[in-house]
Amino acid sequence: MCRIDAEYLDISVPEKAYRVESYRSRGKVSKSLDASLRTYFVNTCDFVNPAPEGDAAADIAQVSDRTFLAKATPHVLDLYSGVIAKVLARTGPVIVSDELPSGGYRLVIGYRQRSTQGFYAAMSDLYHYYSMYSSRKYVEQFSNGVTIISLYLDLAKHAKKLAGSGSGSSATSSNASPVLSATAPQATIEECVAQIKKEASLLFCIPNTPFQTLFKTGELSVQEAVYAFAGWIFAQHFLNRLGSEYATLAEILDPTDATDIEVLAKLKKRLRQETFTRELVLDILLRHHELVKDLYAHFAHVHYVSSDAGSAVTKVADRLKADLHVSL
Repeated sequence: MCRIDAEYLDISVPEKAYRVESYRSRGKVSKSLDASLRTYFVNTCDFVNPAPEGDAAADIAQVSDRTFLAKATPHVLDLYSGVIAKVLARTGPVIVSDELPSGGYRLVIGYRQRSTQGFYAAMSDLYHYYSMYSSRKYVEQFSNGVTIISLYLDLAKHAKKLAGSGSGSSATSSNASPVLSATAPQATIEECVAQIKKEASLLFCIPNTPFQTLFKTGELSVQEAVYAFAGWIFAQHFLNRLGSEYATLAEILDPTDATDIEVLAKLKKRLRQETFTRELVLDILLRHHELVKDLYAHFAHVHYVSSDAGSAVTKVADRLKADLHVSL
């Protein structure tokens, strides 16, 4: 999916855009391999009106791909029209959901083209983290510069518990599929979808970080991964400050003396590059991600605000309750 993002979705513009259809098999590969097959179809868009102007830019019959118009139901067209109107009126993503007759949920995310990167793959990591799977996924492009992702989600019926998602839980094997990783046992599909909607906005801003692998494997949540990324950036600036001693030395040395200037330049370079490099700080955080969890738990304990205490179903919330004895 990273390839689909990089080669098709991230570069899509009205002049040359790509739509994606993806389907997951209902059966398993074999009796001995508990895995499903997924197919991806990528097609170049053929817009009804490639360059809409005025009111036509908000008319889904004008800005849509011809194949999409031929397949879409009136309900989908109405749903997408509402999302498009909201996307054109704002800069961030628009996220809506509705329940399906099957009991699953459809999650629809609209945003402006080229306003994020790697978002399609990142969203898969997000719903896998909450032990959900998608039976179908669609990415539709529109000639007014809007992209809409539609995910048909349901809970994995054979999800297993992950360590840290409640008392007495056991860890899954390191090579287990992310789809089979467990959500909190008390979390309903409605709660999981609500949490995914919240965290999708966070992923939209920072879809790819060096901590993405830890998120994919369930070692870190979205919140923890973004917190680690922010801490990594902050540490680079904080640890690489030259300090008051350097400022004092710069005042003492003669700014017109070539030798003094050279010594000062070498000292500055050493202080910045040989103390705590970007790579060193990142390596420490990746190797000690349990520390990231503890630090984030303290951060959340101080700053966490919940509008609905009953809807806090994230694994981070579970961990905070268990480790810090706080009510979320």
